[in-house]
Amino acid sequence: MRGRCEHLCEAFQAAMDVLSRPWSGLLIATLEEGPLRFTELSDRVQGIGDRMLSLRLKELEAQGVLVRTAVVGPPSRVEYALTPAGHGFRPVMAAVASWGAALRAAEPGGADTALSYPSESARAVGSHSVD
Repeated sequence: MRGRCEHLCEAFQAAMDVLSRPWSGLLIATLEEGPLRFTELSDRVQGIGDRMLSLRLKELEAQGVLVRTAVVGPPSRVEYALTPAGHGFRPVMAAVASWGAALRAAEPGGADTALSYPSESARAVGSHSVD
């Protein structure tokens, strides 16, 4: 754990350790679609470089968020999928999307986005339902 706040519970801090890393939340949300190969992840999470993607995938695997599986071919390939702990991000994703809608609505001239939970909020994240 990098930083500590004695007044916050350990579980909250453990979750923030995962989510505070650049790209981690987006990768986890993207893997909610199901198992994906490295290139599929790279295509879907635009702007992440191969080196950063590789680093984040290794970190998320070490944290128990995802599993890397070699699929015997032909062609041989590697897929990444969420673990049950990784799928625990689903309600967090919906809550963050709801909060994001509230933040957008609160901005001067912000969008008048209705807050709903969870399916509408998930669409705001990336058009994937979290029902």
